Amino acid sequence: MHSRHLHDPLALTVASSHRTSEGLVSYLRCACGAWEVRTPGTVAMVRPGPARPSTETVLSS
Repeated sequence: MHSRHLHDPLALTVASSHRTSEGLVSYLRCACGAWEVRTPGTVAMVRPGPARPSTETVLSS
């Protein structure tokens, strides 16, 4: 999957979520090993790898 596309929603599992003053923040784990962090205005993805993972904002309002 291209790094700029969101993962298949059926392959994501909610690992954690909590409310902040900005709204709900959810941490989702994909079957491929990547993480997504979702807030009301942003979706960020962290790709797995042997080196330090990089964070890329894939959707922002």
